[in-house]
Amino acid sequence: MSNNKIKAIIFDVDGVVFKTHDESENYLWSQSVKEDLGLTSKHFSLIFSEKWESIIRGKIKLDDHLHIIFQEKLFKDLGITPEQYIQYWLSNDHHVNYDILDLVKSLKTPCYLGTNQEALRTAYILDTVGSYFKECFASYKIGVIKPEQGFFQHIGKALSLLPHELLLIDDTKNNTLGAQDCGWHVYHYQNDIEGLMDFFKKYEVMNG
Repeated sequence: MSNNKIKAIIFDVDGVVFKTHDESENYLWSQSVKEDLGLTSKHFSLIFSEKWESIIRGKIKLDDHLHIIFQEKLFKDLGITPEQYIQYWLSNDHHVNYDILDLVKSLKTPCYLGTNQEALRTAYILDTVGSYFKECFASYKIGVIKPEQGFFQHIGKALSLLPHELLLIDDTKNNTLGAQDCGWHVYHYQNDIEGLMDFFKKYEVMNG
C-alpha cells in the first residue's frame, strides 16, 4: 500500500493504551471507590457533570471544579479533600495495556497519543507511558475534542502531514468516523490485538 503510506500513528489512550473497563463494562478504576472513599453515582454525577466537557477542552481547571463541588454537603459528609480524590483517581486509573505498548515498540512509523483529556491526568499518563510516544495531543491544550474535525486538523498541521498520511487507533466509533471524515485512515480497536497487528502489516508500518 505504498500509495497510502502512513507517516504517523495516533493512539487513543483510554480503551487502547489504557484498559478502562472490565468484562461487564464497569470502569476498572472505580470498582472499589465506594468502599474506599464512599463515592456513589450521586457524587460522580456532579464530578462528571456538564462541566466536564469544558474541563477537557481546557476552559475550566479540574482543581477549580472539584473545589467548588466539594463544598457541597454531599461531599463534605465524606470527609475527603479534592486532592485526595484526584490522587485516588490518578493512581487507580492506569491499567496499562502492555500488549499495545509491545506493539508500539515493533512499529517503524512514529507513534503519538491523541486523547480527550484534562491537564492533571495527561501529566500522569505521560509519566506512565510517555516514553513510548513522540508526543501527546491532548484536548485541553488544543481546545477541541474528538470527534470534532478541529482535533484532527490540529494534529495534521502540527506534524505537517496530509490527512491520508495519518492513522487513528481508537476504541470509540464516533472518533474513528470523525477522523475518516477528515481523510484519515482509522482502526476501530475493540481489544483485538491480533486484528490490529494484521492491519498494521497491511500498511507496512511494522519493523522487519
